[in-house]
Formats: sequence, C-alpha cells, structure tokens
Amino acid sequence: MQTKNKKTNYIIFGASGDLSKRYLLPALTNMQNINYVNSVIPVSRKDYDNLKNLILNEEGLPAGKAGKIFHLAIPPEAVSDVVKLIYDNFGRDDVKIMLEKPFGRDLQSAQSLIEHIDQYFKEDQIYRIDHYLAKQSMQNIVSENWDTQNVSQIEVIASEKIDIEGRVLFYEQTGALKDFVQSHLLIMAAVVLSRSFKMEDRYNALKNLQIVCDIKEHKCVKRGQYKGYKEEVNNPKSMTETFVSINMISNDKVWHGVPITLTTGKALSKKETQIIIKYKDGNKKIFNIEHEADAYERVIKATIEGKQDLFISSGEILETWRILDNLQQYWKENGNDLIIYEKGSTIEEVINKI
Repeated sequence: MQTKNKKTNYIIFGASGDLSKRYLLPALTNMQNINYVNSVIPVSRKDYDNLKNLILNEEGLPAGKAGKIFHLAIPPEAVSDVVKLIYDNFGRDDVKIMLEKPFGRDLQSAQSLIEHIDQYFKEDQIYRIDHYLAKQSMQNIVSENWDTQNVSQIEVIASEKIDIEGRVLFYEQTGALKDFVQSHLLIMAAVVLSRSFKMEDRYNALKNLQIVCDIKEHKCVKRGQYKGYKEEVNNPKSMTETFVSINMISNDKVWHGVPITLTTGKALSKKETQIIIKYKDGNKKIFNIEHEADAYERVIKATIEGKQDLFISSGEILETWRILDNLQQYWKENGNDLIIYEKGSTIEEVINKI
C-alpha cells in the first residue's frame, strides 16, 4: 500500500465535470500543499489514445517510480472501457482506482461491472466512494455511546431544498432511488445497524435488510415527483422519482421487529440529513450528518493510505442492489403510484398525499 512517503500521482477522468470542480480539485490542491499528492493530472476523452505518454510526461518521473491513483468521475457506462484502458497502459502494479456512484444501474449491471473490473485489478485496488463514510458526523454513530435496546424505529433521512438544478440527463437516467438510496442511505443504515465502519460488518447488516411488505400494496414504498419536473426535463411521460421513502426490516435478531425507514427527496421544505433513533418510551437520539468541506480530503488520504473501510466493497454493492431489485423491476412495469407534490412540501405531506 502507498503511504505519505511515496510519490503519488492523481489522475482524474472527468476533470471538467461538476464534481471535480466543486470537490475534487479544491481538495487536491490542499493535499498537494501538505505533500500527500505529487501531481494532479486531468484527462479527457481526447487524451485516451496518448494516455501513457501524457501521464509519464506530466509526472516527470520514470515509469514505476510513482504510485498512481485514477479517479473515475465519469458516468457508469464509461467505467468498463476506462478500466481496461488503464490496465492496457499501466498494468496492475502501483495502481489504485477510485469509482464514483452509481455503481451500475441495477443488480445485473453491477454484477457485470464487478466481474469486468476483476479481470484487470484486485478488489483491494478498487475504492468505491461514498463520501458520507468519511464524514466525522457519520463516525460519531460508532464512537458515541447510544442505547441499542428498546428501539422502536430507525429513520435515515436525506432531505434537500434544491431541485435537480438543470442536471436533466443525469437525473432522468438516475432518479432518487439510484442517486441516494442505493448508495448513501443504505450504507448509512448499515453503519447504524452494525455499529461499525468495517466492510464485513456493514456487508452482514445489508444481507439482513429487506423491504418489509408487498410492493404492489404501495404501503411500504412511496415514490414522488415534484410538480414542474416533467416540464423541466421536457418529458411529459417521465416517471423519474425525485422522492422516495421505503420501509424496511432487518432479520438480525438484535433489530427484530424494528421498522427502518429510508427517505430522500428534492425540492422539499428544508435541507437536512439525519439518522433518528426512536425509543419505545418516546425519547429519541438524533445524529445530524453535516456538510463537511474536508470530506473529500479524507477520501483521498484514505485511498493513499489504503484504508479500505472508508469505501464500499463489491459485496456491499451487490447487496444494496439485491435489496432494491424487485422494486426496480416493479417500477419498470407499473406507473400508477407516482405522487406529484408541490415544491417546498414536507416529507410528511408527500407521504400522506393521496
């Protein structure tokens, strides 16, 4: 594993994108200032045919003298080709690959992507990012002493005031389920249920999670779309959800009978990310998951140092898609359950809307 003492070159595919501009490049500037990163090399599609020479020239070091981190801030459908391109140009030695969500589009595509990557790189070379795992406010869930007995309900909420902010193509292809539930909310729930950041513990927690009722009854899952979305994306038939709330249970005996609710939505009344532990006596414990400007710095540092537990394993990815597979299949075939809600609605108003 690479350490601070070894030269590390950071190569970004998709450096012109919003993620890179808002988070990656500022974080990398700070990392260079404290000598965690040797050089930052942006790569675009026009550079693919000359990738090896471009990187060797930019880093100013002979081949093999510096570890390389490839950050793939690109759409999921482009990942397979780029992974092979990296392997063809640089082989496997001293290479780490960072992947942004979503990891596939469903269970089948995620399985195929994992199998494809496994042909070229080992699992411990792959760093699947969920920057929530790098937040100190998330780590408080494990470090703080809170009562796991007499819990009556667990809620994981990610509410946003903003709408899709013009990201039409991305959101029409993704929706709230893939954008937030499959990645952030399920992983956050796994941390709560396992009281651990270890990959294996989170994986075991996910294996025990399931949607609690028959999806066709519309009682365990609510999906909604804010009013005006169809016009915004110029698709009058769009069924893309901007809101989703799912009721789940865990088969783990520790959490037997405890309802677990995951909720996220855009264009709601307020912005907040919370984990709420409710108790049978009416008390509750609230963890506020804050915006932390240095979260991506922690992600980069953890990659350099090889700290895998701040990332998501292939097993966790498959379990998250397994949990949602029947729901995704049902949504493909049915379209009579979409709640249209006004911008600025509360979560309760959306869920209770008839």
